[in-house]
Amino acid sequence: MTKLIVTPIDMSAPGSYRERKELLKAFAAFQDAQRESDIRQMMGALETLEGLVRSHAETDDGSTVAEALELASADDFDQLIGALVATETVPNPSSAS
Repeated sequence: MTKLIVTPIDMSAPGSYRERKELLKAFAAFQDAQRESDIRQMMGALETLEGLVRSHAETDDGSTVAEALELASADDFDQLIGALVATETVPNPSSAS
């Protein structure tokens, strides 16, 4: 099975402040949308989060990130989001089997 590998945002790289801010803003929007049961706002926040994950992800077998994300569980995706602010490259755990 394909592994999705996320390289964290390099906090010393140019543009990393903007990326981190975009990540936190989307995450906050998602949490607000959940509280308000606003599905459209949730989808918008998820699209932003997915874009950030895509820009930092690769696969271990040459398949596309889009294909791998289609097979990811919601729990996997949540871990991939967390990996964006981790200190080391993180493989998607459930895809490791």
